[in-house]
Amino acid sequence: MIRKLTEQDREAVLAFLYEEPEINLYIIGDVKNFGFNASEQSIYGEFREGEYFAVMSQNHSQLTYYAKANGFNLDWLAVFNQFDYLFISGKRSIMEELNKHLPHMRPDRLEFMKSTVFEKDLDVDDEGIEILENKKDAEDVYVLLNQIEELESVRMKSKEEFLHYLLDHRDDNGTTVFIRENNEVIASASAVGETRKTAMIVGVATHPNHRQRGLGYKVLHYLVDLYVNHKHKTLCLYYDDPRAGALYEKMGFVKIDDWIMLLKDDE
Repeated sequence: MIRKLTEQDREAVLAFLYEEPEINLYIIGDVKNFGFNASEQSIYGEFREGEYFAVMSQNHSQLTYYAKANGFNLDWLAVFNQFDYLFISGKRSIMEELNKHLPHMRPDRLEFMKSTVFEKDLDVDDEGIEILENKKDAEDVYVLLNQIEELESVRMKSKEEFLHYLLDHRDDNGTTVFIRENNEVIASASAVGETRKTAMIVGVATHPNHRQRGLGYKVLHYLVDLYVNHKHKTLCLYYDDPRAGALYEKMGFVKIDDWIMLLKDDE
């Protein structure tokens, strides 16, 4: 049985998702931050023999799907089709099975890593680091991210949707840090989907005219130190650039899985 979840399901569904807290970071964050009655979000669950088997979160134009084992229920396809989504994402084994039933979608594979230990680099200072606090900050960060060729996910959202995304992931829900020079943001990084145990690093970017200055490393270093050493949370990230992977490994990240995004052919 598949049904839309409600507030009465909160405790049970979170207990199920926390069995793999890193893999389910996004869905846990959606439940924690936006709940079951948000206008732009829906959470569905599948039950087998009275127990949770799978959960899907729809947040704006993206779907995140998780199941505790293979054995895809075709009834999920009707649930997915209720939404005008751009992509579905999840861990590799589950997405590979799902892709067999959605052959029109192309998989984009990313390395999925986590960090639970971080040794701060004493040669890196926090001078010039700012924390995103308001819409003006979000607009300035968006200008930077929108011109970074590799960050396709930024352009999958409208400007207003992405500004909401940044502003939603503040305070207890996440942190965006940036460096500004001459009234222009030239480097930034975000921790989003923050839960009581985890957060996800996204949007590590440096303006093309300001690369080779260590600015991307500086903003990332700040976030990893903040979350691992001060908030005592596991940080996760995914990437598809081997150069980035070498940096993350140097900073103490280790691989835990592959993350797959199933994209529509026209995206």
